[in-house]
Parts: sequence; C-alpha cells; structure tokens
Amino acid sequence: MPKTLFEHLSPDTGAKRILALDGGGVKGVLTLGMLKPLEDELRRRAGGDPNFRLSDYYDLIGGTSTGAIIASGLSLGLSIDEMIELYMKLGPDVFGKTAGDGVFLQSKFDARKLRRALHSVLSTKTLGSQDIKTGLAIHAKRIDTGSAWVVTNHPLGVYYDPASESGVFPNKRYRLTDLVLASAAAPTFFDEVTIDIEFDEKRRPIQKGFFVDGAVSANNNPSMQLFMLALEPSYKFGWKAGADNLMMTSCGTGMRRPGVDGKAFQGLPPGLRGVHALRAMVYDTQLQGVMMMQAFSNPRKPWRINSEIGDMDGVCVSGTPLLDFQRIDITLDTKPRAKRRTDPVPPMTQLERLIGRELDAITLEALDHMDNGKKANMDLLIEVGMAAGRTYVDATYPDPKFDLPEWRS
Repeated sequence: MPKTLFEHLSPDTGAKRILALDGGGVKGVLTLGMLKPLEDELRRRAGGDPNFRLSDYYDLIGGTSTGAIIASGLSLGLSIDEMIELYMKLGPDVFGKTAGDGVFLQSKFDARKLRRALHSVLSTKTLGSQDIKTGLAIHAKRIDTGSAWVVTNHPLGVYYDPASESGVFPNKRYRLTDLVLASAAAPTFFDEVTIDIEFDEKRRPIQKGFFVDGAVSANNNPSMQLFMLALEPSYKFGWKAGADNLMMTSCGTGMRRPGVDGKAFQGLPPGLRGVHALRAMVYDTQLQGVMMMQAFSNPRKPWRINSEIGDMDGVCVSGTPLLDFQRIDITLDTKPRAKRRTDPVPPMTQLERLIGRELDAITLEALDHMDNGKKANMDLLIEVGMAAGRTYVDATYPDPKFDLPEWRS
C-alpha cells in the first residue's frame, strides 16, 4: 500500500529517499530515459506491481526548470511512460516555432504554449493538493529581490500556510502550473513569470514577484539544496544524516562543457556574449553541486569532475558519509565535422559506443540543444538516456537497504 504524505515526510518513519532532477529544456526527456530503468528495477522489487510509481519509493522529489516539470508529474503519481508521452507532445508544440529573436527584442518561445502543455497534466492543482503523493520541491529565481526560491509542500514550512494577518500568500495555494512556469522561465527562451506574493486586508495583491528559471542561481542541479532541505532545521523536514538513513539519486540532462572560440566570442554582440557567460555559469554550478555531494558521500559509481581531481573515488571530506549519493548522467560527446570525404573517420565517442552505432557530428551536436524539440532528436535522447540509466541501475542500485519494508517481507 502506498505511503501517505505524512509517512513520506515524517522523520520517524525510517530511512529517506530523495530524487533530484536537473534543468535542461527538452533534454528532460533524456532524464526520463534514465529514470525508465530505475522505475523498472524498483517495480521488479515491488513484485512487478503495475501500479508502482516512483512517488511510492522517493520521499522527496525536487527539480529545477524541466526537472520541476518532471518532479511535479512524478509527485502526482504519473509513470515514466506517461511523462515521456507528455514530453513528446511538449517538444514540438512548445519549441517547434520561434516567436522572437531570443536575445534583443523578444523571448524566443511563447510561454502560453508551455502553460497549455502543463495544464494538461497539472490542471488547477495547487501545492497543497491532496493529489500530491510525496514530498515535492520546486526551484525558481525571484529576480526582483535576487533570492533563490525553493517551494515545498511540507505542511510545517514557514510559508506553507502562514497566518492570514501576515498578508503573505500561502505556498499551499500556489498553482503548480504557475510554480513550474516560474522555474522554467529560462532567460532568452521565455518571458519572466509574475506571481502575486502579498495581499492587503481585503485580499487585494499589493506585491508581485518576478521569476526566472531556477538555473539562474546555484540550483540548476538542485541536489545541494535538497540535501539542505532534508537536514537544515529551518526547513522542518528534520531527517537524519548518514549513509544508512538518507539516499539521493541525482539525475542530469546530459553534460557538455560549453566552450566557445575566443576570437569568435570577442566578435559577438554583448547580448550573445552574456548568453554564453550564463551557460558557462550554469555548467560550473551544476558540476560543483555534483562535486560537493560526492565529497559528502561514497558513490558506487562516482562522476568525473575534471582533470585535476578526477572522479573523487574514495574521497569523503566529512569522514563518515552523510548520505548515499549517486549521480546518473552522461557526457554528450561530440566529434569534428568532416570537411572532405577523404578525412579520416574519427573514433566512436563514448555515447556512440553506449548505443552501439555511429552518429554524424551534426546529430551529436544537436543533442545538447535545450530547444531541439524535433521528434528524431527527442527519440534519440530517450534512447541515450535509457542506455545510460542501465549502466547505473541493477539489483545493487538503488542499494537494497533502502527497499521499502513491505518488499523485504
């Protein structure tokens, strides 16, 4: 029998499990590909129950941008197949036609299309909806105050249901669609999202918040913030640290270092140079999050950070691991474009070896585009994600010590 929300959130109901989901536009479908083997393995452990969902296993699911879309859907009890179906519609519908130049005059895409796509799943449900089956955390950036927001459905949270005289709009009454749109409002892709924050005694809005993508903070990879949610007393979760008490699965959307030719960069207009700098910042904070989480744990399959420190295998700066942490992701390798037919064929990339066939350079490059909603690209992202997921997930991961008690009996 699925756990209640109270059982998921209470610190007194055993070990806790967290699922952290990165941002990355349409590459969220790659995340879903990686989650498919995970869901299949956990369903096997659950006795093959066709009704099993990741919301039955994970006690807190949190995400940023596209990760917030997936987190919201999974927390409502949707299966991975149902989420993939949503993304296969969302990709071409939302990113199929540009609305502006995406830099100087108008955001590249129409957020109304994304709202309609989200509404088909989230409807008018709020953060306090009883339809949410497990803990949920959504990350966004409030640009007018410069604060990074993490909004959760924990009933003891300070802003979840504040006193009416405070004038603060309760988090539990925010619509999931609005929160997810705020988390996914990537600069240059979508316009900022405006949400009413405070009200007067007659419930008239007196303050608005202006939100952009949660990636415009340190939380595109939300694992560090979710770790703090679990342990920092102010957040009220009150969970216990330790590799036997707390586990986290952190899923990326494919990693590629965002390099750019220096001379070409100098020749770009300031707006485009700013876009490149923002992407580089997001990559850095994303990788730093993985590094810090690995530093507090002892992953079964550590992720390579850089050439200086390698993959940190066996490194745990806290002495005793504070959690069981595993990063699941894949490097989106590229190869040089052939200029002449006589050019030597480059060796297969790790990605090509993983799926068992060669791809042309243009196809490989396109995999990292956050707005490539073409069906062929989406299908390939799912295939790559599933292949990557199978290299991490098996009978030993997630660690069986975190199996639900009823599975053991």
